[in-house]
Amino acid sequence: MSGGGLPVAVTGLGSCGPGGVGVPALWDALGGGRAHRPPVTEFDTAGATLRAAGRVPDGVEGDAVEGDAFEKDGRWRALDLAGTAVREAVDGLDTGGLGRVALVLGTTDPGAVPPRPGRFPGDLAAACAERTGLGGEAVTVANASASGAAAVAVARDLVAAGDAPAAVAGGADAVTDLALLGLNSLRTLGPEGCRPFSTRRRGIGLSEGAAVLRLEPLDAAEPGTVLAVLAGCGLTNATGHLAAPDPAGIELAVRLALTDAQLAADDVDFVNAHGPGTRRGDTAEVAALRAVFGDRLPSVPVNSVKGALWHLQGGAGAVEAVACVLSLVHRAVTPTWGAAPVDPAFGDLDLVLEDRPRPVPGLRTVLSVSCGLGGMNTALVFRRP
Repeated sequence: MSGGGLPVAVTGLGSCGPGGVGVPALWDALGGGRAHRPPVTEFDTAGATLRAAGRVPDGVEGDAVEGDAFEKDGRWRALDLAGTAVREAVDGLDTGGLGRVALVLGTTDPGAVPPRPGRFPGDLAAACAERTGLGGEAVTVANASASGAAAVAVARDLVAAGDAPAAVAGGADAVTDLALLGLNSLRTLGPEGCRPFSTRRRGIGLSEGAAVLRLEPLDAAEPGTVLAVLAGCGLTNATGHLAAPDPAGIELAVRLALTDAQLAADDVDFVNAHGPGTRRGDTAEVAALRAVFGDRLPSVPVNSVKGALWHLQGGAGAVEAVACVLSLVHRAVTPTWGAAPVDPAFGDLDLVLEDRPRPVPGLRTVLSVSCGLGGMNTALVFRRP
């Protein structure tokens, strides 16, 4: 993708998920490895490899997640979660200025939002914009597990091209029978949830949640509001096999993002990996990173937040983008929970195995990688302002 040469700033963040509601709760959850993962009771999970899922913690979702009607079948849940994250990201903006702000949301379940007169079913972004008062373009992106990250890239281009004075972008998904049982039929669920890079990894655990970033032109952002610069984006579609990731496609996405950012691999200080905890997924991603970083990769911290949060589906790439921005703000990298014992194939990597965030005073440039079924890959590069 091309940003047209206009630097785009991240000026706001929003998040809700199994670590809690709000960006501070997300950072605490990633640092401490805490998340809410109760048994699934809304539908029959008999025969499923994993019968629990990551949820917004009990005691907060009723107050914090607003919606037309909270229904346990998840029919409106993605919209509720997205609205909560968007409101946090635009908090402090003049409400009169929301009328031109674009909204780009990724999801793996485009049919989650019921139809209304004059609207296609599944138009998550349009429904969320109506609910939160954003009046610019509303775009829904469905790129499997890379949807949230791809939405950030699309919004970056809208802002960089001058098509929107600002945008809110990210992703949201609920835990539904279609998602959980569908992934179970593909043998993608693991009995212990996500164990990135571990010898015990057997598949993913599913979570609900939403995360978004507020994007503005760097030269138009209010002083003191810039959290990070979204420097580069790369998207690829390697569709050789529905469920088997292609290292070459992941590698190309990373190289495109670095080229877009006008940076080299040597400029990257930290990699937030997709790291789902599947045998093929982790192996393909590390192969791609080795191809890009070469002998330098063992000296670059690599983590995955899925060990703590499990897999937020269409929100995964977005919550990981938020985590990258927070790492730049705090100058620290959070651990890869669940990685021990590490697979010997990854034994040379710095997987951040501490039990607390690691301070990295010189942290300046971070790379986030997202991959999805069908070969959907997205890479995002963030830099300190």
